[in-house]
Amino acid sequence: MDIVIVGSLAYDDLETEVGDVSDSLGGSGTFAGIATAFHASRRSDPGGTLPVGLVCAVGEDFKDEDFDLLRQAGLNLDGVETIEGGRTFRWHGRYEGNMGQAITIETQQNVLDGYEPKVPVAWWSPRVLFLANNHPSIQSHVLDQCEGARFSALDSMNLWINIAFEELSGVLRRVDMAILNDTEVRMIAKDENLIRAGESIRDGSALTGGSEEGKGPSILIIKKGEHGCVAMTDHGLLTLPAFPTSDIVDPTGCGDSFAGTLLTFLSESENLQPSQDELHNALVHATVTASFTLSAFGIDGLIGLDRGEYHARLDAYRRMVGLI
Repeated sequence: MDIVIVGSLAYDDLETEVGDVSDSLGGSGTFAGIATAFHASRRSDPGGTLPVGLVCAVGEDFKDEDFDLLRQAGLNLDGVETIEGGRTFRWHGRYEGNMGQAITIETQQNVLDGYEPKVPVAWWSPRVLFLANNHPSIQSHVLDQCEGARFSALDSMNLWINIAFEELSGVLRRVDMAILNDTEVRMIAKDENLIRAGESIRDGSALTGGSEEGKGPSILIIKKGEHGCVAMTDHGLLTLPAFPTSDIVDPTGCGDSFAGTLLTFLSESENLQPSQDELHNALVHATVTASFTLSAFGIDGLIGLDRGEYHARLDAYRRMVGLI
């Protein structure tokens, strides 16, 4: 398996100033997986589409048509476990104002309460392993299973920083890349200066035990919402703006589709130690993909995305940032 994504499949109830929807297919694994599969399937070489596997648990209420949709998108679901008698994870959220931050109304863990992912044996040595947002102990459990992964990345959230910082510190020291938002980076480092905070995560000084316990991830991607992103590596900094758009319907899943796209392009690096140019190109695609995600409720901005429309926006963005 080239890319393995360990994340959630969910049903979301969403409210924004544009409208609301119920039982919308969502979850970190869904958004990251669909974005990954979209870009993986563009390949025209003899190897064809990059294999993309999804690992998660769902309940018996997960719809057959949604399984079909994910398979048709290009995802291998052999790692998705249906828990007998259980219900799928559900989230009810609302966005207000500039829609930069979700307001959680209700979360139902359901089958994910106490769940430990079971990665299929054949997937234990992927080229790229993405640990979508989850409790750090679960992320560590997956890393133990996938010791053969050649490149690993994780996402996290403020909850785990508050209640499981020691475990999160341990996992951050085990992955090659962390993809965090600017608020999370400042929380971890207890430093309002974003660049200084990011460097202290990379060198390990901001983590439990300090730099004596080891360094953090060599690559740190900092998501800044409408203000774009910053990448911190041993070779220096990269920064890109967000794609400017007034077509903002629902930001749910933007970070996950961003991460999935980023990792798909990085997976094509020959030795999985991306150059600055390779990382820059991957970030450009990730930024453009995220702009489509927020243009519709749920996954509707990604499912059936027209490649001509995608490349037109990609070219427009490249011109905007001076790449063509």
